[in-house]
Amino acid sequence: MKTHVIGIEIGGTKLQAGLGFDGDRLTALVRETVDPSRGPKAILANLERLVPDLLRQTGLRLSDVAGIGVGFGGPVDAARGRVLVSHQVEGWSGFDLKAWVERTLGLPAVVENDASSAALAEARLGAGRGCRRVFYITVGSGVGGGWVVDNALDSGQGIGSAEIGHTCVSLGTSPPAKVEDLCSGWAISRRARERAQPDSLILRLASGEPDRITAVTVADAARQGDPFALQLLDEAGHALGLAVANLITLLHPEVVVIGGGVSLMGDLFFEPLRRHVRRYVFHLYADTCRIVPAALGEQVVVIGAALLAQQRQR
Repeated sequence: MKTHVIGIEIGGTKLQAGLGFDGDRLTALVRETVDPSRGPKAILANLERLVPDLLRQTGLRLSDVAGIGVGFGGPVDAARGRVLVSHQVEGWSGFDLKAWVERTLGLPAVVENDASSAALAEARLGAGRGCRRVFYITVGSGVGGGWVVDNALDSGQGIGSAEIGHTCVSLGTSPPAKVEDLCSGWAISRRARERAQPDSLILRLASGEPDRITAVTVADAARQGDPFALQLLDEAGHALGLAVANLITLLHPEVVVIGGGVSLMGDLFFEPLRRHVRRYVFHLYADTCRIVPAALGEQVVVIGAALLAQQRQR
């Protein structure tokens, strides 16, 4: 019986492939940066080269691999293996990614959204391990989510679920704004650029050039105690905290796992988030759900995709 599977992550600028598993860890991982302006054809060409590179590292052949899982950076029709849309790279809409992988690589494939793949990985092998009900959120350039119950991914009606970034919250905005437009790294940097005063620490850290302000700039200023930067992160924590409080009240998971680049701010991110969750959540659930950082780092989507391929073989 073949025991090896391949997990692939296709993002807007990042392409990764990993071989699973050595116990709970990937056996090998390869990674490339891609240019989103070159479109899907260039990404697929890179992928066609990346998988053989991965196998050469391990001395295996495609005939030794049972299947391939793909975590795609955008909404997908998981039941059919088709991409619905990419918000980062034009040209993916309607593409039959499952058929392309199976035709090109000659192995059975499963395709899922990247945040959902990450959710399965964190539930099975990461910060949600041992819990029956795990909600995963990634907060990076966008905001995505995944919902896992009893180690099984809930993909809704086949085209996803748990899209917390596309839920709306009202924080003095009319109409209410999407969580992604308030809490993502892009949203934090945009508000900082729009509101930074000429003498602000954030602007000084960006060498006086507003266009150079990023979420990292805001975090650096916040670590130095800058009130404006701390206010920006509190606003993001407020918006996401309201959304997380609602999901806890509705679904009552044991744990909410949060990953993505913005979460790497640590307590600067998690303290206001937890504070605002407690403010809004159904009070009986306030102490029954943990909010914790993700554990699997940049391999999380690849691990989840490999787990999906492994599940499909059973």
